[in-house]
Amino acid sequence: MKRQNMIELLNLNYNEYVQLIGTAHFTRRSINDAYEAVKSLKPIDVALELDLRRYINLNAACTGCPRNVSCKGLCEFTGATDALGNVDANIWLIDMNTLEMRQRIRGGATPYEKPRIGEAVRLNPDKDPIQLWEMGYKKEVVDYSEKQMDALRSIHPTIPRVLIDERNALMAARLAWITSKNLSEEKKPKILAFIGAAHVKGIEEQLGNPLLIKEGFRRFNLSFSEPTLIRRVAIREASN
Repeated sequence: MKRQNMIELLNLNYNEYVQLIGTAHFTRRSINDAYEAVKSLKPIDVALELDLRRYINLNAACTGCPRNVSCKGLCEFTGATDALGNVDANIWLIDMNTLEMRQRIRGGATPYEKPRIGEAVRLNPDKDPIQLWEMGYKKEVVDYSEKQMDALRSIHPTIPRVLIDERNALMAARLAWITSKNLSEEKKPKILAFIGAAHVKGIEEQLGNPLLIKEGFRRFNLSFSEPTLIRRVAIREASN
C-alpha cells in the first residue's frame, strides 16, 4: 500500500459530509443504530473502524457460527455491512492495523512503561458499561471510557496516545480523503462512519479543522495510506 507523509487537505469543514456514529462494540443497541442510520441516510460511502484483518476475522467468525442468525453479539461493524442491503454504497476500512498499533506502542514506550505494558487499568463503575449502553445511557459510558483512558495515561501514556490520539488522526485523514475523492469526481459526498464512541469527539474536531489533522501527523510522525475499499459482500436480511 502506497504511503506518504500526509494527504492534501481541502480548506473546508469535512463534518458537512461525514456523519459519525459512536458505538459500543458488540452491543445490540449499536447494531440497531447501525441499521437505522444506514436506512435513514442511504450513504454513498460507509466507513468502519476496522482494518482488513479484523474485518475478515469478524466476518469469518460470524459466518461459521451456528448461532449466526439469532446471535445478539454480532459486531456492529459487520452489522453495518449487513444493513446495507440493496443500498449502493462503498465500504471503507479506515482504522490503523493491529500490527502497526502494537509496533507503535512498543516502539514509543519509555523505559518506565515497557515492563508494565501488559498491566490493565480498570475503574470500578457502579454498573456494567455495556449494560448502561444497552439502556441508552451513552454519555455515562463515554465519560467512563474517558476516565479510564485518563487513568491509563498516568501509567502508560504511550498506549492511549496510540489507541486514541494517533488512530483519531489517521481515521480523520482517511475520512477526509474519501470526502475529497468524491468532490474531485464531482459527486456530493454522503459518508456514514461507524467508530467507537471514544473516538467521536476527537475525529469530529479534526474534521472540522483540517489543520489539526496535519498537526497530528507531524506530532505523531504518522504516514498516510489510503483506506481499504471492500467490494460488495453477501448481504442477509436484518432480523428484527
